[in-house]
Amino acid sequence: MFHHYKEAFIRLFYPAMCEVCRASLELEEAILCRKCSEDLDALAWPMDQTLVDESFEHLDHVWTVYAYDSPVKELLYGVKYARKDYLLKTCRKRAIGLAQAVISDHEYDAILPIPIDRLKLVKRHFNQAEVFAEMLGSRLMPPVQKSFLIKRRSIPSQTSLSQHERAINIYGAFKLRRLPRVRGGSFLLLDDVLTTGATANEAARLLKLHGARRIDLLALARTDHPQSISMKLKLGRS
Repeated sequence: MFHHYKEAFIRLFYPAMCEVCRASLELEEAILCRKCSEDLDALAWPMDQTLVDESFEHLDHVWTVYAYDSPVKELLYGVKYARKDYLLKTCRKRAIGLAQAVISDHEYDAILPIPIDRLKLVKRHFNQAEVFAEMLGSRLMPPVQKSFLIKRRSIPSQTSLSQHERAINIYGAFKLRRLPRVRGGSFLLLDDVLTTGATANEAARLLKLHGARRIDLLALARTDHPQSISMKLKLGRS
């Protein structure tokens, strides 16, 4: 009760605003307003649609939690470029639910966040995939290995590249620090956004080159056709 009154007093002088639409938050709201929270929930894939229906050369299975549209876009942008890693808390419940379902069906030797290069790490001060891993780690059995994979060089922007061009662009970008632990192993990669899958597929290629048995990916969001996203939002609000 005291905390409730303290929070109300603080907000008299420092009103809290929604991190997406900048609307003033009610006392019971945190990070997102009610509308943006509902929009976020509407973007969560139903459990039977979280498995990506697309084949990747080196990835065995790929799951995603959300469709990549507003407010997911704004939240991940804030995490990456405004150092607001706390924004991922809004996705925690859904992400843990899917991760637990995946882990219960498959055994993994380790969870591997997709690494970023040193320059990005200096600019951002953290790797968003590692923050994602930490968010899940306490609830999962496999250990999170942050230094297992290393990104050896910076990659030019892949935004305007085709899937084939992205695969060429990312080729050879990773190296492994712990080779003896790879052979025969099964690993779950973690990343924030799945676009073409070129980055995770390259990491999986390297792991399998050194003897890994199985490589899966869990991403927080995946890009999708705008019409299907709009329909998903509409159905979620109805």
